Amino acid sequence: MSFSTTTYIPSASKRMNEVVAYVRLYLRDFPELNRLIKGEETSDRMIAWSVVDILDDFNTTPPFIGQFSLTNFPSLSLLRDGVSSRILESVAILQTRNQLNYSDGGISVSVSDKGQALLQLSQLIHQRYEMKKNRIKGSLNVELAFEGMGVASEYFVINGLYFSNF
Repeated sequence: MSFSTTTYIPSASKRMNEVVAYVRLYLRDFPELNRLIKGEETSDRMIAWSVVDILDDFNTTPPFIGQFSLTNFPSLSLLRDGVSSRILESVAILQTRNQLNYSDGGISVSVSDKGQALLQLSQLIHQRYEMKKNRIKGSLNVELAFEGMGVASEYFVINGLYFSNF
């Protein structure tokens, strides 16, 4: 995967910069497309922080089937959805914190009033992320179980005592 040859975060790996470019492309966060704000809404470092946050979320969600990084993450679309939901949630927090409604002479104006819409969009993408994450982790655990390395279910502890082989 290569979306850009430019290194955005000099200290980051090539793969991290590729993922940052991929997420930015998905969110369409480019200066020429942002008509109401100048520049990009989300910095490369904020996207990278969200990538690290989603990697941590994936690794700390049961079943604990190993540590995943950018080099061995099982699904690029899952990573994209998780990172996008975190970014949209963060922007919603900023919008909500800076929301201001004022009125003068019969004219009403709202500033930074997109918080609720962004939060709903974040929740929609996050639900898709959670469902896919659980399916992928369950599938990986089953595959590992066939190799004798999966994480046993709590049903094994309950029912395993009744099997003569165990």
